[in-house]
Amino acid sequence: MTPAPPSAPRMRPTVIVSTYNQPRWLEKTLWGYAAQTHRDFELLIADDGSGPETAATLARVCGETGLAARHVWHADDGFRKTEILNHAIRAATTDYLIFTDGDCIPRRDFVATHVR
Repeated sequence: MTPAPPSAPRMRPTVIVSTYNQPRWLEKTLWGYAAQTHRDFELLIADDGSGPETAATLARVCGETGLAARHVWHADDGFRKTEILNHAIRAATTDYLIFTDGDCIPRRDFVATHVR
């Protein structure tokens, strides 16, 4: 009998969500990540200087859903989305990065499709 081949290590991606002063859309997006079929992912919110309502929304939704998102933020000094994305890339702890925006609600299999 031939032994089964070793299984490939399971990939753990990082999802980086960019946002700026759109907490209602971010909330919908976060609920989409809370409903993912593949739950083993890191979630970083790359915030280009939003006000305190965004941080409060993030904390509330994470508390309600059990998401463990990290808020990567810098002060609002004009449009610097690429800079905050670079900060989020440096903060990521995985090698596979998925980028999206804070007004894009993911399908339930969004992360699973990337992992597959």
